[in-house]
Amino acid sequence: MIRKFFYFLPTQLLLTNLKRNHIILLFWIVLFGIVNQSLFVKYGIPNLFLAPEYLNEINFWSYAILGFSIGGFVMAFNITGYVINSSKFPFIAALKYPFLRYCINNSLLPLLFLIFYIYKMVGFLRESEAVSVIEIIIYILGFLAGYTIFITISLFYFFSTNSHIFKLLGINEPKDTDSKSSSKAVNSFLLKEKNWFTILRNTKKWHVEYYLYNPFSIRIARDISHYDLNMLKSIFRQNNINATIFEIAILITFIGLGFFNETPMFIIPAAASLVLLFTTILILFSSIHSWLKSWATFTFIVLFIVINMLSKNQNFSYSSQAYGLNYNDKKANYTNLTIDSYRINSKNIENDKKHHLTILNNWKSNLTTKEKPKLVFINTSGGGSRSSLWTFFSLQYLDSLTNGNLFTHTHLITGSSGGMVGAAYYRELYLKNLEGNDINIYANEYRENIAKDLLNPIAFYIATNDFFIRTKKFTYNNQTYLKDRGYAFEHQLLENTNQLLDKKLIDYKTPEENAQIPLMIFSPATSNDARRVLISPQPISFLTNNLPTNTVYNQPITENIEFSRMFKNQGAENVRFTSVIRMSSTFPYIMPSVSLPSEPKMYVLDAGLRDNYGALSTFKYIHTFKDWLEENTSGVIILTFRDKPKAHKIESNPLQSISESISLPIGSLYGNLFVIQDYNFDDMMQYLSTGFKQPINIIDFELDNAKDKISLSWHLTKKEKQHVVNSMNSKNNQKSIVRLLTLLNDDSFEE
Repeated sequence: MIRKFFYFLPTQLLLTNLKRNHIILLFWIVLFGIVNQSLFVKYGIPNLFLAPEYLNEINFWSYAILGFSIGGFVMAFNITGYVINSSKFPFIAALKYPFLRYCINNSLLPLLFLIFYIYKMVGFLRESEAVSVIEIIIYILGFLAGYTIFITISLFYFFSTNSHIFKLLGINEPKDTDSKSSSKAVNSFLLKEKNWFTILRNTKKWHVEYYLYNPFSIRIARDISHYDLNMLKSIFRQNNINATIFEIAILITFIGLGFFNETPMFIIPAAASLVLLFTTILILFSSIHSWLKSWATFTFIVLFIVINMLSKNQNFSYSSQAYGLNYNDKKANYTNLTIDSYRINSKNIENDKKHHLTILNNWKSNLTTKEKPKLVFINTSGGGSRSSLWTFFSLQYLDSLTNGNLFTHTHLITGSSGGMVGAAYYRELYLKNLEGNDINIYANEYRENIAKDLLNPIAFYIATNDFFIRTKKFTYNNQTYLKDRGYAFEHQLLENTNQLLDKKLIDYKTPEENAQIPLMIFSPATSNDARRVLISPQPISFLTNNLPTNTVYNQPITENIEFSRMFKNQGAENVRFTSVIRMSSTFPYIMPSVSLPSEPKMYVLDAGLRDNYGALSTFKYIHTFKDWLEENTSGVIILTFRDKPKAHKIESNPLQSISESISLPIGSLYGNLFVIQDYNFDDMMQYLSTGFKQPINIIDFELDNAKDKISLSWHLTKKEKQHVVNSMNSKNNQKSIVRLLTLLNDDSFEE
């Protein structure tokens, strides 16, 4: 029985993949790891598979689309295996419908995955989404329906196009599956002295004794020595051609989907897009291997080198751009000399200080509180949608508790990534309300808007657009730009927020000057030299100034670049506000780094890489205007909205594996990046307090996410959204509320 199992075609196909087809197996390992919640858990990728969303809902269709895409991946897996492995099992060509027989015998991995996926999906839905049994059954049926439809369509194509030996000879397939010739072939092999090691070393043929004729029937592999070898090869060749045509049709269909990536009904779940990307890679791999055979690997290497070289050419570069900027005319000079010239311009610095003193005075005059009120700074962390929702909900909740006093006392908002998305949305709602629009800024619908999915369109663009040649364009502010996943992010953000953020940077200049709304300073970091690019509609050259005092002798390096002056001639004030948000939220790989119109080209990444909370901007602002703050306020309140607790648990340090020891130095540095920023911020505040007479109150509002329960992603599950909202009820946050309300002298508060 062990021998029969070992020389069973499904077993031999699995062993063939283990021995030779490691690239194919890698995709399966990734899929199993994701579904098992062992890979990319921090980024919420397993949630996308176990609870896919379509049109912002988990429903029958979301699972059907995912099942359909996995069906496509399975067929790509079968086709790729058939192209690569069929020559090692020549008896398959002597069967009726050889590709069908191959698919049936190659179904071990797909079948295991389907069973495993449904098992994990049921557990996840019951535990994390509180879904009823009836709904779970409907979702399973949807998944299986989608999977079955794709498999059926594929096999119908191969039934109608593929040849087999009996068709070529014009005879019927033998019905006696236990024929003497077949038995002799098996028995003769059993009499030979061969060990399994010898069989596994065989690179031309793999021995098979039994195979699945259909899912419920096993047959003995026939002796094919009496067939013409060239005829068998012609069958494989013709079937490979049909497979290639089928793959090309699928590839064209996938690319065609990209032309509908702004139509909501065509924006498939992010998990389906990821599977689609895997399928595309397999299709390309098998197509090249089908025609080039052993030259396929060499061809892939050459193609990679050529594409890599061409990508450095301007004509083949697909850099993501900030919409509203002029990339066609003269570029800004990105040199140390130019940057330093802005920093040492004392006239600009003094004028900008006077400008902000006017804003501060406007802020004070707008308040109806006592003569020396508290001034509030808000520092908000990055962290994808969890930070967007946490920051928005915190502002909404705390502002309502203080009867609107929180936002009227707030002067400046800084931070990074998701936190700034939530803060920008709340600020815009607040402004609309001031302008006379009938908006209840404390309504739940706005909280639901900011928590809506942003990842599905991004993933869809990656799979159908960014992976290929980008051809779709759009016009904004009389400039033409290529569409990419950065565009998808902005488009979906505007859709989720009812187009409220569809403004230019300059549109916020007057409301900020009049202190109707708080200032917002975005600070993405350059990948060129790790400088911060400070983006604001107001002139802020004083934040770039690090010239030494009269008693310090130093030659400082310019750390900050003022966006509005650096790119004044390229239309900095007309940059789209959602592009500013995107530049601050450019999480590596998920979002493309944004290029700016300079020479040499400047690239910017997520602000969190340098200053996750915007603490540097807050520190410098307080330091610059400390005299005014001491004279006109009774102190400063700094609210920090954190996407995880500040106090970090000291982890135990068990024995490490070799791989862990190798990755430890780099992994430790990256893993503690935000902790290091906290250390630096606390030190800065300590030194600032020595020269500032008024109290500085730092109040933390922490998302209950110590164990990364909420994924770092642009997608949140229903349970994760509720977890974010419930975090306000934690003991520490309740204490922070008491401190805030006490400092703001809110008489309506009852503890």
